[in-house]
Amino acid sequence: MRHDGILENRFVWDQPYEIESEHLLEIADAMTELSGERPRAILSVAGLYGSMTPEARKVDIHRANDYTLAIALVIQELSQRLLANFYFKIKSNTYPVKIFKSEEEATAWLQQQIRTSQKVG
Repeated sequence: MRHDGILENRFVWDQPYEIESEHLLEIADAMTELSGERPRAILSVAGLYGSMTPEARKVDIHRANDYTLAIALVIQELSQRLLANFYFKIKSNTYPVKIFKSEEEATAWLQQQIRTSQKVG
């Protein structure tokens, strides 16, 4: 949890990794716990060489979705951005998801999402 109320998860930057279904469930459980059962904006910063198994893409993280206000993904690599765009186009979400190349842009967008939710809520 950051000082501005944004939940941040960051993957190892310069070493290959693959997110498996059990990793995704662990991340979702941690985000749910850290949220304090309140909708939170999430900043996820991908590493350069990350991927997700087909099984992980099928995992239902519905419980974590209940506490997700918005997700900003920071993804540098084009191939990862293309996969993420495809994944989030076919996956229905109850919250907005946007992909960015920089953390600054992602954070500004998340802060706007927070302000908008506070006006509505």
